[in-house]
Amino acid sequence: MKVFIAGSVNKKINPKYLEGIAEIGNYLVKKKHSIICVGAPTGSIGEMYNTYIKKKGHVDIIVPKPYAWEAEGMEAKSITKVDTLYMLQQIALNNTELTVVLPGGNGTLAELYMITDSIKSKFDTDKVIIYNVNGFYDKIKEMNDFMMDAGTLEEDQYNFFTFCNTPIEVINEIENWEKSIKK
Repeated sequence: MKVFIAGSVNKKINPKYLEGIAEIGNYLVKKKHSIICVGAPTGSIGEMYNTYIKKKGHVDIIVPKPYAWEAEGMEAKSITKVDTLYMLQQIALNNTELTVVLPGGNGTLAELYMITDSIKSKFDTDKVIIYNVNGFYDKIKEMNDFMMDAGTLEEDQYNFFTFCNTPIEVINEIENWEKSIKK
């Protein structure tokens, strides 16, 4: 299975938001799942990328051309350079069955909401798991609840989000989802 990893590439990310990412990465490598991620060896994406590289996992990198320098020297099965973030997201989502959202910034939030619209339209990835390590996405969860109450977010869009607070919850959610698609 191919998994899109969304998250931060910022070097300044608080280490408490990196906790458990290596455990999730080790599980994915053990199950022989490949990942597609943005090309930078830093931030929450870097934590997953580095776990994969240490374990000789399959990594494909997509990077916007203005940031191509960030992917220089990175190990990967492939490195695809694209013109826009939209192109990055479309390539990643059209070629994956699962998205795992790690702590991230504005780009990650843009990907998250674009993903839900894409799923609703049956264009892309089938499942979205949000790793809410140390409550990182609590405010997004509150905002989603507010939008549901306000009538601006449809319930079927909200149901695409699966919030998991621990690596074990993420792993269990992946396993349960895999079982459901094999039926």
